[in-house]
Amino acid sequence: MTNLALRIVLLWIVGYAFFIFHGLSFHLTPWSQAFINAMVKYTYAAKGQERTTVVLFREENLSALGIHYPVPYAVHADIIAALASYEPRAVFVDFAFIDPRPNDDVGELAQALCGLRRAGRARPIDVLLAAPTGGSVRPELLQCARLASPELDDAVGVSGVLTYASQAGQPPRPTPAFALASEGLGVEPARAAPMEIIWGKRVAALNAKWMKCDEPSLAEAIRLVLRHGPLALRLACPYTRTITAVHLLNSSGDADIRDALHGQTVLYGAGFRLTGDRVDSPVYADMPGVYLHAMAYDNLVTFGKGYKRAARHGVMARVTDAVLLLIAAILLVRFPRESPPAARTFAELQAKLRGGALAAGVVVLVVAGLAVSRGVDDALLALFAAYVLYRWRGARDLGFVLLTGVTLVTALFYYYVVDLGPRNILAFLVFFEVVRHLEGRLKEFAARYFALKAGATVESRAPLRMIDKFFSLYSGGSR
Repeated sequence: MTNLALRIVLLWIVGYAFFIFHGLSFHLTPWSQAFINAMVKYTYAAKGQERTTVVLFREENLSALGIHYPVPYAVHADIIAALASYEPRAVFVDFAFIDPRPNDDVGELAQALCGLRRAGRARPIDVLLAAPTGGSVRPELLQCARLASPELDDAVGVSGVLTYASQAGQPPRPTPAFALASEGLGVEPARAAPMEIIWGKRVAALNAKWMKCDEPSLAEAIRLVLRHGPLALRLACPYTRTITAVHLLNSSGDADIRDALHGQTVLYGAGFRLTGDRVDSPVYADMPGVYLHAMAYDNLVTFGKGYKRAARHGVMARVTDAVLLLIAAILLVRFPRESPPAARTFAELQAKLRGGALAAGVVVLVVAGLAVSRGVDDALLALFAAYVLYRWRGARDLGFVLLTGVTLVTALFYYYVVDLGPRNILAFLVFFEVVRHLEGRLKEFAARYFALKAGATVESRAPLRMIDKFFSLYSGGSR
């Protein structure tokens, strides 16, 4: 085996151990997640957003309605009856109706649920109730509704990737998103694979009308990113179209409400901070748990049976990563980084400095302009594109450019063909850069080692012969 082939195999083994066994390729770092968020912003379709609405009972709604927590069954009945008047396609109620309450008759709520189911003119409206593990939903409420498990998975990785089971709880029941989408998808929740949730990054137009959705200024965004990382810029306003319980009860005939509810899938939940039903996503800041169910349903509507699976450690993923690492090792060895030609005169040096300063200034102005006009996501994509262009035209680093292309194609293959969530794209590029730097140092050290050895009179013993063999991989004309 030639020195070239030995170096490729060595690098491939090191990379495989680092990425596959350590699992780095499967977990998104905050910067990788920010890069993914920027791409998803333009690739995630709005079909699910247009079909999903959250009716949120906020804490301030309690005082507006003159009631206290827990929300009385009679108030829930009024909200369910108001929903029925708009004839939604399906409704999931993310409240646990498990405890009997003095002076709070559940009968009115049961009647409202049956009225909701019968409100559909073309077909009965599908009604789901949350059934948490360890509690039994009041049996009176099950005449016209079926149960779904609201149990949530824990976040995965540094960036907080969220997964979503097709069924959960004890006894196992379908989760709300799969239960709501199963008929249209033709997917049986009991046999469906768990989902990795893809978060669309586009605040619903209705939410921008009544929520405070202002993003930080460029200076404030830079300060937050430098201090807390890119996830500090998570959005405060949710992706899913939202109306409040008070708005629903007090705004009959509102065109926005009609468009948000008629024929749509509705998830009715609470925004009470003290209940603990909260989620943090890689894109949106602390939110009520009902939004996780809404985003999971949105994913099923958007991707259909091709929703992104949470099984990141499958055989296909490992094989594809192994192939990508082998390609990276070949590119590292086959296309070493070449130093650009040095300036031969002071005038040539000045021209190069002026050109570099001009290019850097243009990049700064473009990135800053995009950050102000289009957001930090667009600025991040532009900065990445500028860096790749520099490596290609300025540094003449063909290996890095080729690996960037191969990595992006592989990520698209994972996403659209294998139906897996986004990969840690930047990790492969960082690995490439670190190993290339080490290879350069090894070549320098090998040259120094053999130069010193040439002047030595001591014969190499067995351990030194092994060292000789290793450094010979990086000496002389070996590439």
